[in-house]
Amino acid sequence: MKLAKLICVCALVVSSAAQARPLTKGEKREDFKTLGALIKSSYGPLEYKQTRFGLDVDLLVEHYATLAEGVSNLEFYHLINKFVAEFKDSHFRSGVQTNFISTLGFIGDRIEGKILIDFIFPQLLPKTRFPFERGDEILEIDGVPASDLVAELAKYKGMGNEESALRTAANLVGYRPASLVPPARGLAIVKIRRGTSSIEETIALPWHEAGELMEDPQGSTWTPVVRDYAELSIEGVFADLPKAEQAFRCSGSTRTAIPKNATILMMEPFVAYYHPTPKGNVGYLRIPHYSWDTQAELRFQQYEYIVDKMEKETVGLIIDQDHNCGGSVFFLEQMVSLFADKPFKGLEFRFMASRAEYLDFEKWVQGEAKFTVEGQDWLGVLKLVKQAWQSRSRMTERTTFHNNRLLAPNAIRYTKPIVMLIDEMSGSGGDAFPALMQGLGRAKLMGTRTMGAGGHVVATPDLFWSANKLNITKSLFYRMDGKEVENNGAEPDIAYTPTRDDFLYEYRSYQKRYLEELAKLIP
Repeated sequence: MKLAKLICVCALVVSSAAQARPLTKGEKREDFKTLGALIKSSYGPLEYKQTRFGLDVDLLVEHYATLAEGVSNLEFYHLINKFVAEFKDSHFRSGVQTNFISTLGFIGDRIEGKILIDFIFPQLLPKTRFPFERGDEILEIDGVPASDLVAELAKYKGMGNEESALRTAANLVGYRPASLVPPARGLAIVKIRRGTSSIEETIALPWHEAGELMEDPQGSTWTPVVRDYAELSIEGVFADLPKAEQAFRCSGSTRTAIPKNATILMMEPFVAYYHPTPKGNVGYLRIPHYSWDTQAELRFQQYEYIVDKMEKETVGLIIDQDHNCGGSVFFLEQMVSLFADKPFKGLEFRFMASRAEYLDFEKWVQGEAKFTVEGQDWLGVLKLVKQAWQSRSRMTERTTFHNNRLLAPNAIRYTKPIVMLIDEMSGSGGDAFPALMQGLGRAKLMGTRTMGAGGHVVATPDLFWSANKLNITKSLFYRMDGKEVENNGAEPDIAYTPTRDDFLYEYRSYQKRYLEELAKLIP
């Protein structure tokens, strides 16, 4: 039998509102026209998106400009996010300029198609008020099925892989940054199932707020801000966030249980260890991203050190690249050199071909890299950009950052079998690194298809009337089999979708399976 129970969190009422002059229909239309012109002139994958998804920029501009006519300023800003999301591009982004956040006090995640509680903010929902736990299932909010709510939120967050979009949207069910999605106010009625039982409970929760909204929807009927404690501190509320699954993205930590008999080589800034198995010692190496900035040289030396230890001490290696958030092409190619067994071509790109693109690249070569090998390589890339631009092509032929020069394996490298873990929350460099390793035959990929974020991204000037911030994709890059990474990602050789038990119990079943798969590769 189902147990229905309504728990109400009572609260003080605090007023908050700010109104700005409503933008005119013409002003809103101007921003959409500006965005459309920017896409036509500067969006690298445009022809690819037109072919793959049948996108028509002019029709989209007209559609969204018409939708914007009768909405408030804030709703208009979020329509721009929705417009950009139509391109299904993890790199192409629009953001509303606000620090406002509304939250029910928890973050969700999407596991096996269900929306589970991932993290509960203890400042907002102490156990005495919220008797639920990580792994309990969110069924409904205000009568809307959680799956429908996730599908709607995903429309504001275009991603190269639909699973990536849905999982990202699941994070937003109870946590709404107004920069990404429309915020919420007042009381929410939330239906939750405890664990895998049939027990369903309903609780009334306030949408807590932090930051400054600046503009409410025009003619808003939202209820006043609800609070039952002192003014929120964003830093205080999110102090415990690293405990959430969401925080694993870009993190050098591990969410997988470390075997008790493991020899720990490193815990920070990334985890590395090895442990005994029936086939011999097996290593584990975490790669969270390729964006170490000023510490890149040191980090590569640390990875080099770990690879040297693994080569001496292990018979096989697990590389954990789940939730990898990408970074520098140069750094990830260096990382490939630690495992490559022969000279290899780096990541292949097609760059936009325009006078502006040529001048940008030329400025960088002449200003910073003139007397370097990289700079000389780029002179060849510049030539390709100029040739394509003068022939009225939108994109160059495929080339690498090194003008197709082969890259050498590192002097210290790993030569044994590798299983690499990938998932839908790995993107950009997190797509490219496993794709290269798979193409070179140096790793079997296990997990789910990666995000499909396949090009480099640059910031553009803010839109004039909305002031939305934009990042736009300027290129396409490719897997070694010739397929675009954009919307395709890296595909697993061994399919595995983590389960609710994995989510709750340190991914032990996942670990058991990937060790079994690695054992098959070890002689």
